Amino acid sequence: MIRIDDLSFGYRKHRLYERFSLSLTEPGVYGIFGRNGSGKSTLLKLLAGLLFPQKGRITVAGYAPRDRHPDFLASVYLVPEEFHLPDLSAAQLAGTHAGFYPTFSATALRDYLDVFELSGQQRFGEMSLGQKKKAAMAFALATFTPVLLLDEPTNGLDIVGRDQFKAIVARPEQRERMILISTHQAHDLERIMDHILFIDTASLALSASKAQLSAALTMGVAAHALALEEVEGVIYRETMGEQLAYVARNVSGNHGAVHLELLYKALSLQKEGVLAAVRDSTSEVADV
Repeated sequence: MIRIDDLSFGYRKHRLYERFSLSLTEPGVYGIFGRNGSGKSTLLKLLAGLLFPQKGRITVAGYAPRDRHPDFLASVYLVPEEFHLPDLSAAQLAGTHAGFYPTFSATALRDYLDVFELSGQQRFGEMSLGQKKKAAMAFALATFTPVLLLDEPTNGLDIVGRDQFKAIVARPEQRERMILISTHQAHDLERIMDHILFIDTASLALSASKAQLSAALTMGVAAHALALEEVEGVIYRETMGEQLAYVARNVSGNHGAVHLELLYKALSLQKEGVLAAVRDSTSEVADV
């Protein structure tokens, strides 16, 4: 559904991507992570056809985004981190925009607005920033486009709003689409993500499902330094008061939870150790 081959893109002398390649074929929720300035938002704009590759090729749902084919535009929806809405209500927005998306569901929009505790008649000018974000995402989720691109969707939402968003994304009707989420809120969204993408130094450093990560790595908290010495294959550690959180190779074969915030730090500071563990685990599975 999404294929990127040898992508190169940058701004003036700052190269964001160099020979970047990626292939995603299965529905699910994909988390895009990376340090500030790594190009996460730019990647979503390239996939949406708002920016064009300087070299290489991108196809989404069988179309080149830069061609802006009507069928492509009906298949992809992007909610950027920052946006400006006309002073309409959510119901009026649906009345003017729903026709561009053949799979849009007015019933789902009303349902999602109820989950977000919003009225379809309230105008955007009367809403807080968080309420506007909820309304925009309710419409985006109700389009049911095969590809949905969300840039920092939980920024500006309170704790209840974040739970509401996760509850909608986890619904059965959302499972048949490909949802790409660019975020720094790793801990907030780890429950709903199926696959992790990590961008570093202009390339795709990691693309792995949470099941693959769970098979390759173990993450936890040791009560003290002596307890951590008993953990084999420690790749990354950090102090938490008197305790120590860690990421290590999974030598037991037991699959535990994947803590994305801890994984994000390990990838940022001990990337090669994490990638080696994932590669070795993947090779072992392939050999079997």
